[in-house]
Amino acid sequence: MKDKSVAKQIILLLLFSYIFLFHGIGDYSLKEPDEGRYAEIPREMNELHDYTVPHLNYVRYFEKPPLLYWADALSYKAFGISEWAFRFPNAFAAFLVALLLYAFGRQWLGEKTGFLSALILLTSIAFFSMARIVTTDMLFTLFLFLSLAGFCEYYRSGKAPFIYLFYGAAAVATLAKGPVAVILLGGTIIVFLVTEKNLRFIRSMKFFPGIALYCVITLPWIIAISLREKGFLYFFFMDQHVLRFLTSKHKRSGPIYYFLPVLFGGLFPWSVFIPRALADTWRKRELRLLLIWSTIVFLFFSVSGSKLPPYILPMFPSMALILGAFFCKQWEEEISRWVEGAVYGFVFALFAGSYFLPRAAIFMNYIQDISGEALQIAGELRFFSLAVSLCSLVILILLFVRSMRRHARMFMLLASFSLVLITGILSCTSVVDRLNTAKSLALIIKSENPVPDYVINYSSYEQTLPFYLQRRITIASYKGELQMGSEYNDSKGIFIDHNQFLQLVGSDKRVLFVTKQKRLPLLETLVPGRLSVRSCQNERCLVSNYRSSQ
Repeated sequence: MKDKSVAKQIILLLLFSYIFLFHGIGDYSLKEPDEGRYAEIPREMNELHDYTVPHLNYVRYFEKPPLLYWADALSYKAFGISEWAFRFPNAFAAFLVALLLYAFGRQWLGEKTGFLSALILLTSIAFFSMARIVTTDMLFTLFLFLSLAGFCEYYRSGKAPFIYLFYGAAAVATLAKGPVAVILLGGTIIVFLVTEKNLRFIRSMKFFPGIALYCVITLPWIIAISLREKGFLYFFFMDQHVLRFLTSKHKRSGPIYYFLPVLFGGLFPWSVFIPRALADTWRKRELRLLLIWSTIVFLFFSVSGSKLPPYILPMFPSMALILGAFFCKQWEEEISRWVEGAVYGFVFALFAGSYFLPRAAIFMNYIQDISGEALQIAGELRFFSLAVSLCSLVILILLFVRSMRRHARMFMLLASFSLVLITGILSCTSVVDRLNTAKSLALIIKSENPVPDYVINYSSYEQTLPFYLQRRITIASYKGELQMGSEYNDSKGIFIDHNQFLQLVGSDKRVLFVTKQKRLPLLETLVPGRLSVRSCQNERCLVSNYRSSQ
């Protein structure tokens, strides 16, 4: 019977994993800026046959370690260059996170807890989103969680392979996002051992062979790129890690409470249970370790001078396990009608009323001020918002039915709500496809015959253009994150200044350029009668200095 139960759980997890992580990952365009960047770098790695020095638009790019680039370069070789091949390694990493959570959850806290935790993670909004929008954070999360699990098993059993798993996974996590992996893991273990009054355990952690393993995995790439690129060490470690944490020079700052709404929204719909789940966490050693881990990740990035929503993704598997343990313990218990029920009812009442937002004049005026395209999209999503509202209304009504107020029934309701929500999102692929991308403009450029003399990105860098064009573009009056790479002599021809751009547009050369729509009025005054707007998408316009013959 137990084997049948495990088989059913695995089948359900595989089904949910396919729906939430893999289905349709190649059906929508790359999104600016991250996906364009992370898709193009491995494409150029394969083209240049250089897997040591990353290039973006054929300019050196040292901001991130290479693990994601290597994974995608391998995927391109196996499956060809496409959105699906680009997103597959990231989705597969998310799948492995869910499987690891299930396996280690069963080992630590029991079969049911492992299963519920994996379902909670798969059906949370942030995990679903980050499985489908590629950044370095999912691979980072996978190997951080694997490293943490290795330490936990070693602490429990004392078996040597698990401590080497800890060091090895920490090393791979470093290749995913950098030395912050060591800070987060080291801080967590020290605080945990202090709470256990067992700091002497560090002596048994096979420190010297473990560090040797860590170095064997991380140092070859660091040494290889440092020998080739003299400016790498300072830029990568000081500028991209130390200064990114200590200062707001990268213009990604936010208030100290920045990640509170990120955590609530990212773990939704399960986040409404976080306060109750945390109350019981400290009593179990494994959960205490996970709580310390979640707290350190949250606090570290909260005090950092650079903040983006995906940064706290590494705490989501541990929070899912904390929530899974809570539901398992409270499975047959009833939810308090007047305290918890009121809170949950308020949350779902808000969602139930979301359908009426597009009918509110204030909301529509606000959307129209953002852009006309946003207004159109809001109208196209009316059936999606209706489905979410109806599902929320059903949950709200069921909260008043006593037999439905058990945690077991609430778990099933929330899982169903998440399934409706995410299925609704997946059904809106045509809307998602055209959001925040320059794909349609790139396809027009590729179809141009004869080929233009210059393809230019003016006063910005649209990261999806080089991937879809599969060629280098000239960047005018802008450097941005390519500033460091632009200082090398072999990149000088890629960048031109404002005056050079105007000279090209005013010449007899055939020039196609992409720029923000808001810059067109000024450009038309600088080169009167020369500009022809070919198409616009997401407030970006494709413009030529000649009339199309097509």
